[in-house]
Amino acid sequence: MLSFCQWIQATGFFTALRGSGIAYPTILSLHMIGIAYFGAMILLTDLRLLGAAMRNYPIADVVNRFQVPKRFGFALMVVCGVLLFSTKAEEYYYNTFFRVKMILLALVCVHAFVFQRGVYTKAADMDRSGIPVQAKAAAILSMILWLGLVICGRGIGYIEPPLEKIHAVVIQHSAPSRAEVSGVTVS
Repeated sequence: MLSFCQWIQATGFFTALRGSGIAYPTILSLHMIGIAYFGAMILLTDLRLLGAAMRNYPIADVVNRFQVPKRFGFALMVVCGVLLFSTKAEEYYYNTFFRVKMILLALVCVHAFVFQRGVYTKAADMDRSGIPVQAKAAAILSMILWLGLVICGRGIGYIEPPLEKIHAVVIQHSAPSRAEVSGVTVS
């Protein structure tokens, strides 16, 4: 796995992306927007399943109307996350917060798979018969997993990689000096 991380970050595309003063921060910002957007959709759905928010709206409406926005936010988050990972794959390889975040992300996928059939596809039934314990458990577990993801995501930036092991190269674009701009030769 370490060899793969070193290889992918050493490719020309990801080396250039890592050194870009515009593309890298833009992708990082889009990743954060995707997380916030997707997270908001998840949080609103979970709070509705708990009966703690949006009580004037049927559960089925909340679940169904947020499906497409959730997919959009998830896609934005994942695509930008993969690009960010690939620029500094070796650093992330050594980062404990990143590893825990990936485990939590896998658990979120398992959560979605497990509760999709039993909870989210039966939202209309909940409007008629009430919110079952399974739906409330799914919502609480979802919020716990996502809170963990956010905490680990923030923690990633606070772990310094072992610099003696990192092989990444950053292409630095230096600004021309005044002499180069004015054409003056300095001896």
